[in-house]
Amino acid sequence: MKKMFYAFVILFTTASVLTLSAQNKKSVVGKWKYEVAQAPYGYTEGTIEIKELKETLTGEVNFNSGQAVKIQKLTMRNDTIWGTMYIDSENVKLTAIISNSKMKGSVNTSMGEMSLKADKVVDKK
Repeated sequence: MKKMFYAFVILFTTASVLTLSAQNKKSVVGKWKYEVAQAPYGYTEGTIEIKELKETLTGEVNFNSGQAVKIQKLTMRNDTIWGTMYIDSENVKLTAIISNSKMKGSVNTSMGEMSLKADKVVDKK
């Protein structure tokens, strides 16, 4: 009886963690309007578009200057995302926390760490 109880607890815990992980990924998927006030001209604003393909997150940053770069190694655990981008011959690291329709974090560049904030774009249909 105890073995059956423990098996049930482990199964329930695993299912809860997987469900939470799937919900978190869904909360980050979409288009985000971002701002990095300290960034050089042309990189201060734009959009971040995050998609989920075969349970893997992919992303792209579109700067208001018209340039676009892919986010590499985009991962999410709980409510935090991490990724790297290659911008103008430089690796830039992204770290952000997702809370409802807000993203708040930082980008780490050779010029130092800069604050990032973003709001999820809601499609009007």
